[in-house]
Amino acid sequence: MNNRKKSQPRKKQPQKQIQKTLLNSVTIQSGQDTSILQKDIFKEYHPDRSNTDQGELVNNRWVRFFGNDGSFLKGLIAGLSNSPTLRNILDQKTTLSLGDGFIAVKSEKVPFLQSLRKLFRLNKADDNNIDAVNDLIANVNLYNESLEEVLQKLFFDYYAFGNAIAELKKATKNGQEVVYLYHVPIGDVAIEKANDNGIIKNVGICNSWDNDGINEEEIRVVPMYPEFRRGSSIIHIKNYAPNFFYWGIPSNIAGRFWTEIEYRIPKYNITKFKNGFLPSAIIQAYGSFTEEEAQELSKSFENTFSDTENGSRLMLQVLRSKQDAADIQILEDSTDGNWLELQKVTTQQIITANGWATSISGVAQAGKLGNNQQIRDELELVTNMSIKPVRRKFLQKIINPWLQENKKVNTSIGDTMLTIANSNPISLAGSIIPTDALDRNELREILGYAPQEDQQTQEE
Repeated sequence: MNNRKKSQPRKKQPQKQIQKTLLNSVTIQSGQDTSILQKDIFKEYHPDRSNTDQGELVNNRWVRFFGNDGSFLKGLIAGLSNSPTLRNILDQKTTLSLGDGFIAVKSEKVPFLQSLRKLFRLNKADDNNIDAVNDLIANVNLYNESLEEVLQKLFFDYYAFGNAIAELKKATKNGQEVVYLYHVPIGDVAIEKANDNGIIKNVGICNSWDNDGINEEEIRVVPMYPEFRRGSSIIHIKNYAPNFFYWGIPSNIAGRFWTEIEYRIPKYNITKFKNGFLPSAIIQAYGSFTEEEAQELSKSFENTFSDTENGSRLMLQVLRSKQDAADIQILEDSTDGNWLELQKVTTQQIITANGWATSISGVAQAGKLGNNQQIRDELELVTNMSIKPVRRKFLQKIINPWLQENKKVNTSIGDTMLTIANSNPISLAGSIIPTDALDRNELREILGYAPQEDQQTQEE
């Protein structure tokens, strides 16, 4: 007797499981993360990569800001132009970075690493030097811009695009040599391919990069600081990003899809207002109307019963028979609650991507009053975490190098260097009890009343 068991037929795997196994097998063999779309990966020119990965150089020489067509930059501009949350945060960061003005201090005795508190207490610049510096920063270029106006553009570029580009230009002003400071738009700049030693020597400035077949004669070549050519030099500061060499990436780039959602939500509502089909009444008129009579009747109803555009909707049918009447079914839209929730999540994700705080972003918080102390604490946190590091970078890389170049041609500036004073948008005035800090007549003056004579006499 044969005790060997008959082999059981192999159980067939479900189709979905087979597909899943095959998909995993392909993923492992290819070594690619298929969950990230290739179009969502930022790519920069690299000499060791294929043309499909890098994008070709302009004239085999120039590296533009992520793409020869400027689409990446245009996308960032579209986002900040249509997202109220993002634009508000960028403006706030720029304003806080500018602070409450500049402080002139001596540079020969105080290293830059010394604490600002000690620096302010011991080493304020001489009055004569301060006057010269004031004259200098009041007008820093031929556009009659102040130093603050130029820095406002540079700070905004850095927060919005991850890069800021300034140009130093030697000139003569009222018979005195001077070094001007200009802001250069990101879209006007391409970076020259690095030499064999990996050193970037020049940038190209041109306002027609998007044109096909751009001529090299249209490109103004400017060396990187500290080199000058024809009196000009470029300073480029960028936000570090791994695997990127020529350009930086904005720190808020991870929130770009949420920015697009915030743009699309109001666009959806605008379209709904324009094209929504919610008639307040359906009117059907029967009779033997000519086409002209039907149009006249329709116009009469429109003028009589409807308001501006689609404010009050009437549906009018001019028919010969009831058999021709339209069968109308209005679909109920129950997605309003989902859109409201999506708006809240979108706003919070944009705030998070920018390293900002909800209380200072103009967003109402349910169940919270948002008192001054909370705002003051969060403002101090984001200032220390997001603003001061960028401000130091600008002081070290742009502001004081520009001032140093002017010292070489203007001895009246002396050994002065600049720093930026912190701003305090939320003052402590609301925490002070007026009667503890002011006498009666001072309070009356604030209220617009005359002082009391008995108190004046008593004080005399």
